[in-house]
Amino acid sequence: MWVFLCCMSLAHAAAPPPPRATAAIGLATLAERIAKLHAQVGQGVLAERSRRALAQSLRDFDAALRQAAASASDAELRDDYALLALLWQDYRDWALRAPTRDNARKLRSRAEEVVWVATKAAKLVQESARATTNARAVRAANAAMLAQRIAKAHLWMRWDIRDEALARELAEARANLRRILDTLRASAQEGAAIGAELQSVESQMSFMEDAARALERREGAARAIEFIAKTGDNIYESMQRLARLYEDAPGL
Repeated sequence: MWVFLCCMSLAHAAAPPPPRATAAIGLATLAERIAKLHAQVGQGVLAERSRRALAQSLRDFDAALRQAAASASDAELRDDYALLALLWQDYRDWALRAPTRDNARKLRSRAEEVVWVATKAAKLVQESARATTNARAVRAANAAMLAQRIAKAHLWMRWDIRDEALARELAEARANLRRILDTLRASAQEGAAIGAELQSVESQMSFMEDAARALERREGAARAIEFIAKTGDNIYESMQRLARLYEDAPGL
């Protein structure tokens, strides 16, 4: 009934270009994605595909962090990336451990640290490149991250990792993702490719919300969590494509 696109890998240029805000946001997105995929492997959700995607995401983060650090010219930004490199080593080690509920609890605090520092660095990049940054591309990149955060939160909750902070994180991520989509859809001008991606995201969000309600009612939990994992990836991929479309067509 539902058709999904899945398992998109991030591409990296051989030589680091000047930093883009969307690329900086990508580090936080990958940190969220790694936590999500770790939980998917542990819960047997699309297990083989999730294992491959987790290994790829770890490689992607390594490459993206090297590229970001190499292109950082601001002293504060260099310091942030140096700290991120230290935090990343510990996070990476935990992400490679057996994906159990207990290890996920320990991974959580490390994920939060990595995401916080990566987000701080992304904001510095946005500030320094404000004149050449496409605001819609930044919104789309942030939406890609939120899609992974939402799915991660559902997976953790299914593992009984539940508290007020995680419930708040999930509610805020849902609201912010919806807000970004509404803002992008309200744009006066958009090309056919952009319109098609936005429509796809709207559909995927509806599927995700339906699956989340089924999960809350404990109706077909295994199927519902798989739909949440898939739609989280579909929105992530669509929003990455949108970010590139906006960057390539800044007049839109």
